[in-house]
Amino acid sequence: MKNRKSFAQAVSCLLFVSLFMSMALGADDKAKTAYKTNCVSCHGSDGGGTPLGKSMQAADLRSQQVQSKPDAELAQVITEGKNNMPAFKNTLNPEQVQGVVKYIRELGKNKQSSEK
Repeated sequence: MKNRKSFAQAVSCLLFVSLFMSMALGADDKAKTAYKTNCVSCHGSDGGGTPLGKSMQAADLRSQQVQSKPDAELAQVITEGKNNMPAFKNTLNPEQVQGVVKYIRELGKNKQSSEK
């Protein structure tokens, strides 16, 4: 009887961890999809910019200039737009905007690790 209870607790724990991990991965996938759908055409898949984006002076999202900005400022630029960048307030909800900000942070980390 005691072994069954321990087994049931272990299975419950594993299910909880699996559910938590799938939710976390799902959020990252949604952010990546939002970035690819709305940002890649100008900023490129690595955040460094495409020829089109560079012709419109799109920022290198991996740059120190962008990476040093607070999350709130990046979210505002995504939401309201700036210079040649359009506003995405009617396209992305606040959760998606925060996901894109998080993804931009990852792009900056990827650049730093590739330079080492």
